[in-house]
Amino acid sequence: MSLLAVPIIAVLALFLVLLTSIIFFIYINRINNKIAVLSIQMQSTTLAVNELKMLNDKLQQQIDLLSNNYEKSAIESNQVSEQLEHRIKKLQHQNIEQQQIIDQWQDSQGQDKFYNRAFKLAEKGADIEEIINECELPRAEVEMLLSVYQQRTRSL
Repeated sequence: MSLLAVPIIAVLALFLVLLTSIIFFIYINRINNKIAVLSIQMQSTTLAVNELKMLNDKLQQQIDLLSNNYEKSAIESNQVSEQLEHRIKKLQHQNIEQQQIIDQWQDSQGQDKFYNRAFKLAEKGADIEEIINECELPRAEVEMLLSVYQQRTRSL
């Protein structure tokens, strides 16, 4: 080899080392930039995750509150329903008792029973003969009853 070839090879080797170092430096710089971008993305993702966790906790608290309110309302509604059912049964019983009292009173009225029946027949449009036969009342009383009924219907 010639004397000139050794410095050229050394210069070329030095040039290759410098070129490789520059390429390696550029590559490391790009990797560092990507790491920085990924780090920023990771921080923003972490913030978003933390914010979502807080929102989730708030929503869970609201769900729990609504659930408790619903349970309280359901209990109150059941209690009110039970009270109303009790009152309805009590009123039905009172109604039955009052109806029995009315029936007993009507049965105990004796002669008034015939007049009540005659009045009901008059309301249904029965004629004098039919009322006399059904109620066993004298004609004069049936005529008077019909005139009273007609006066009542006119005044209404």
